[in-house]
Amino acid sequence: MKWLISLSVAQTALLAALGLKVVAIDMRTGEIAEAAQAQTAPIETAADPSALSWDNARAASVTAEDVRQILREEIAALDTPVRAAAAPARPQQTAEEIKTASTAVDHDINYFRSRGAINEREMATLQAKIAKLPLAERRAALSSLTIAMNKGEIDGWM
Repeated sequence: MKWLISLSVAQTALLAALGLKVVAIDMRTGEIAEAAQAQTAPIETAADPSALSWDNARAASVTAEDVRQILREEIAALDTPVRAAAAPARPQQTAEEIKTASTAVDHDINYFRSRGAINEREMATLQAKIAKLPLAERRAALSSLTIAMNKGEIDGWM
């Protein structure tokens, strides 16, 4: 019991010391703020008071329509590269190249069916091959792969 009382007294003393430190820091920050305000006060009074007014902040030569036009131009300039980057141009493939690539993907899917499994690296390679196919062939290959995985013919993760 004596230990608890002595620890309680020590804790109270430490909290009081901490409170005094916080008050001392607060007083120092107040002094620093007053000194900074005293240094900036001559600068503010030396400046032209009419330049600091919101009434004089607008330029009379710029109308709302001018601002709208500027904004339209800036948005159009920002939007154009985004559209160009969003749809990268694919090199045109010949019908024979498409058929060869599609056959290779079908062959790979049948190989993994016969093996019964596919690891992550092989799946990434297969997906990269599928991604190079045109839309119709890509859909067919992904459909074939998904059906095989759903039936349990190929064990792996997409």
